[in-house]
Amino acid sequence: MAVNSMFAALLLLLVVLPPPQRAAAATHNVGDSLGWTIPPTSTTYSDWASTKTFLVGDNLFFNFTTGQHDVTEVTKAELDSCSGTNPISVMRNGPASIPLSTAGTRHFICSIPTHCSFGQKLTVTVRSQSSSPPTTAPSPSPKSSTPVSPTPSPHTARPPKTSPPTTTPPPETAPTPTSSNIAPSTPTPTAAPPPPNSANSVGGFGLFFSAGLAIVVGLIY
Repeated sequence: MAVNSMFAALLLLLVVLPPPQRAAAATHNVGDSLGWTIPPTSTTYSDWASTKTFLVGDNLFFNFTTGQHDVTEVTKAELDSCSGTNPISVMRNGPASIPLSTAGTRHFICSIPTHCSFGQKLTVTVRSQSSSPPTTAPSPSPKSSTPVSPTPSPHTARPPKTSPPTTTPPPETAPTPTSSNIAPSTPTPTAAPPPPNSANSVGGFGLFFSAGLAIVVGLIY
């Protein structure tokens, strides 16, 4: 709260207080070290003027040699046509100083033939002291606010349709045969017992006969 109050008071002071005035009028040396002469390019003096601020009370100083150049103030039309037949004022003795006593746009040329067409001409815009660019007060920083979540769009993009997966049918298995379809198994023929050995038959009969004979002899004796 205290910071906001101090900022509001500072902003009020910047608005109420008048812009600072320059302590003294400035003297502008036209062309700086080049002076007032035939320039190397046609835009030399317009480029020079674009870097300056001309206020009411300032002075333009034209540094030239008498007899070689002059300073002729003309209208915009005469500036464009490089004509000095109807001058506003002419200064032929150099160097010359011209006071900028009123606000507005002023045009100057050298009326010696071909000098203006080679670029020896100047346009300046003079502003009043009160029309100097005011100091721009810093804009207050916006209060931080809770970020608002973006509202989702009502139209939700539909996912692309996907074709249902193709199910591969399982391979067909041969049906299990039922008991009625099973062919009856053929019983394995049982081998016939071999015929009794003739030698065994004779041996058994002899043993039986000897036993019977022994019994009879025992009964007799």
